Amino acid sequence: MTNIRKLFIDDEYIANLNFILLIILPISLLVGSAVINFIVILFDLLFLIEIIRKKEKQIFKEKHLYILIIIWFYLIINSFIGINLENSIIRSVGFIRFVILAIGINYYFNKYYNQFIKYIIKFWSIIFIIVTIDLIFESIFGFNLIGNTSPAAKGRLSGFLGEELKIGNFYFGFILITLSYIFLKLKNNYVLFVSSIIFIIVALLIGERSNFLKILFILPLFLFFFQNKNFVKKFFVILISLTILFLVVFINKDYKTRFWEMLFEPFIQYSMNPIEFLKNMPYGAHYDTAYRIFNENKLTGVGLKNFRIESGNEKYKNTEFVYTHKRQNTHPHQLHFEILSELGLVGYFLFILFFYFSFSNYIKNYKRSKNLFQLSSFLFVLATLIPLLPSGSFFTTYSASIFWINYGLLFIKKY
Repeated sequence: MTNIRKLFIDDEYIANLNFILLIILPISLLVGSAVINFIVILFDLLFLIEIIRKKEKQIFKEKHLYILIIIWFYLIINSFIGINLENSIIRSVGFIRFVILAIGINYYFNKYYNQFIKYIIKFWSIIFIIVTIDLIFESIFGFNLIGNTSPAAKGRLSGFLGEELKIGNFYFGFILITLSYIFLKLKNNYVLFVSSIIFIIVALLIGERSNFLKILFILPLFLFFFQNKNFVKKFFVILISLTILFLVVFINKDYKTRFWEMLFEPFIQYSMNPIEFLKNMPYGAHYDTAYRIFNENKLTGVGLKNFRIESGNEKYKNTEFVYTHKRQNTHPHQLHFEILSELGLVGYFLFILFFYFSFSNYIKNYKRSKNLFQLSSFLFVLATLIPLLPSGSFFTTYSASIFWINYGLLFIKKY
């Protein structure tokens, strides 16, 4: 007990325990939902004990947190008016674990900033680099460092997640945090730029088109907005990266199929008619179905986790969409359509309010702090909100954990 009490922070037993949990949280993302939930819930309980014991009431005074609590209550109420209470209620009640996780991360990020960077951010970055090495190894040999063979789908990598094709979300979630740490520790532009090139190439090799496009969106912005303003070098790095990416796409048949033939070529073909583009894309049918569900349940939607039920209804079949026969799925694969179809205009408005106050607070914070981890968090959240780009469900354990980990780094303030 004495050793734990002084492990990271002197005489702070609970804080040290939570540091351990935060350090291993990214590892749990590579293991499975049960482990993630165990770590998150244990962290939440310990954090609540700590703030009650220390009477840290001021951490709940921000407007965006009030809105987040209101959203949680709305999710629970909405479960009772949705189409399937049993499906919705557990997910709705469980949403609070992510709220507390984000508040807790932000609390420790601010209160013990130096220790947070020295131990937690450092370890997160090490895990990300190990994942990067593992993915490069898999792309060369067809299996990863622990023997997982590459997925049957051509032009895809899964790394430590085996058959689950979602390592791209992990990569998207930690890429800017890692680059921020690299620059903070080394203060070397060349290492930062070389790392950026390697990371974006690996993001392409993963083969998840949506997460790759999000990374392609946030990485140049990150390079342009962080403290060092060397425009020419940054432009050169981005140019090199894009050149290599295009070479990979056109030289490798599998990546040419996934990125050029299945994404860019149809986009160019239907550039003057985006609706036609969606009609011919696999996720277009999900979007169309979600919009139709929303149209019939405008105010409150059908309830969390109920798209999977309602989307199978024959009345949502739309033969104008090539993949309408595959419209039924666990979620619409797009954040905005997920919220609109399952939570309606009320839920959508509450989330707009939440992000409005969050971004307003961030802008005031960032003007003062110019903190790289804040910038990383903001760009991640911004890219998550891009309309029409496919995404995982906003409310599932894996995706939600990655989102709220990043959100916890959005604000710098003194307690």
